[in-house]
Amino acid sequence: MADGAGKKQRAGALSVSRLTITIVLANLIGLVILLLGSFGLTQYRDGLIAAKLEGVRAQAQLFADVLAQTAIDADACGAIDAETAAAAGAANQICGLTLNETFVTDVFNRVWDSFEGRVRVFRAPQGKGPVPNAAELLVEDVVLRRDQIVAEELQPIDSPGAGGALAALPRRASELLKEALSSGYRRAAARRSIESEIADAMASSPFADDRGVASVRLNENGELVASVTVPIRKVQAIYGVVTAEAGGIDKVVDETRRAILPFFGLAATAAILSSLLLTAAIAQPIRQLALAADKVREGIALAGRTRIPDFTHRRDEIGELSASLRSMTKAIYARIDAIESFAADVAHELKNPLTSIRSAVETLDIAKAPEAREKLMGVIKKDVARMDRLITDISNASRLDAELARGARTAVDLRKLIADVVDMYATTMKEGEARVSFDPSGAPLYLFGNPGALGQVFRNLIDNARSFSPKGGEVRVSLSARGDGTLVGVVEDDGPGIPPESLEKVFDRFYTKRPAGSAFGNNSGLGLAICRQIVASHGGQIHAENRLADPQDPAGKSLGARFVVELPGA
Repeated sequence: MADGAGKKQRAGALSVSRLTITIVLANLIGLVILLLGSFGLTQYRDGLIAAKLEGVRAQAQLFADVLAQTAIDADACGAIDAETAAAAGAANQICGLTLNETFVTDVFNRVWDSFEGRVRVFRAPQGKGPVPNAAELLVEDVVLRRDQIVAEELQPIDSPGAGGALAALPRRASELLKEALSSGYRRAAARRSIESEIADAMASSPFADDRGVASVRLNENGELVASVTVPIRKVQAIYGVVTAEAGGIDKVVDETRRAILPFFGLAATAAILSSLLLTAAIAQPIRQLALAADKVREGIALAGRTRIPDFTHRRDEIGELSASLRSMTKAIYARIDAIESFAADVAHELKNPLTSIRSAVETLDIAKAPEAREKLMGVIKKDVARMDRLITDISNASRLDAELARGARTAVDLRKLIADVVDMYATTMKEGEARVSFDPSGAPLYLFGNPGALGQVFRNLIDNARSFSPKGGEVRVSLSARGDGTLVGVVEDDGPGIPPESLEKVFDRFYTKRPAGSAFGNNSGLGLAICRQIVASHGGQIHAENRLADPQDPAGKSLGARFVVELPGA
């Protein structure tokens, strides 16, 4: 049920695959980070503030110089008591009346249409230390603007406020975003005040290249301003301070942010298009392969056949995945066919002795002569032994694949392995059986493989050769190595040979055709098939040929059969 549900979900529940969403998000997340970073505009903002401060400083210093020449009433400077003089220090003479307010106003009425900003003039505070309240020292507060007309469209009279709460949402969201992006430097600006700026300016050195104090702070309306405060000095006496402010920083930064948005829109469109292309190139083929794999699973259950989509023309991982799935599916179908064929062959081979046993049992009931009954019992015993041999060989053959897959591959000295197998035959040989010979001398010849399975190959070949050898004959086993590292094992007998048309058929399962006069039923026909299966699993090959009296005459007299095993050496 779970598998079916998963297939149904892949087939139609998701119109856009999760991989597609992942690709789109992966492409967009970098752009979003870049957008948020550009909204911060730290470097641009700092450069803009520095330029603003330079311009404001020049104007503030110019104001201070002009006021020092024109707005000071030296005659109004009264005597200073000893306590105040001691607190101020000898370097800074502070006058009780510092600036003539009429002269200050005249200065602003005559010039400065080239400066746009706010200019304030303060009297010099008495004594050193913090300034308690700058408003008490204020002499003049002027906002200078260039000659221009500013048109601003007002809302209709009957408009309900700012358009209601819903209309205010975008504006509120923009304000929150601005506050989040610029909260760091705004908090630092909020800690600055005009009082601290005046105090720092009073304590600044008159010999510095950049006179006065510059800072970025918030004005009374919460607007970010570039502010410079310069003392009004004459000789070493400070008569007051000039503070010049210029705003517009937030406006310029906001305009720059808005200018970035169209480029972000183009980049986002390109990212989405590239994501769709990647989806078509990656996600869709993978989905097709997944659906085909589901159909293969269902097809196996329904005895059907499904083809995996062929993407092998692609020179990428999708093509490799397609090729692997197609190879896997082909191997699965081949294994299913082999199992079906094996089951049919097993049924056929078991049916023959069963049929013979049934006929013998039925005849046994009507047979009266002791000789006939004894003969029938002999047939039954032979067929039972044949069935037992068949079942044993079939069981071994059916377990062979699993054993080969689980068996560990180690370095095997094939020469020593064959020598041990041949010694076993020499030890257990009975009178009249063909003897087995092998020359174990020579250097070790190694390969990586399963020693048990390789030993079974040569046991089966030797057993097959002994079964065809004449009484008292000889089976010869040899081993050599080619120049390319291939190990070649050969098993020869002195039997009647193999018919030319059967040189390949002898490796088929249950092939039991034997020369006339040979005992019937002593072989299951699985031994050579098992040999080929084991050799193939080790990356080698095996074939049969005849030993000819005249090698130039393939149809000539045969001196026996020869089986050649070729295995890759280590």
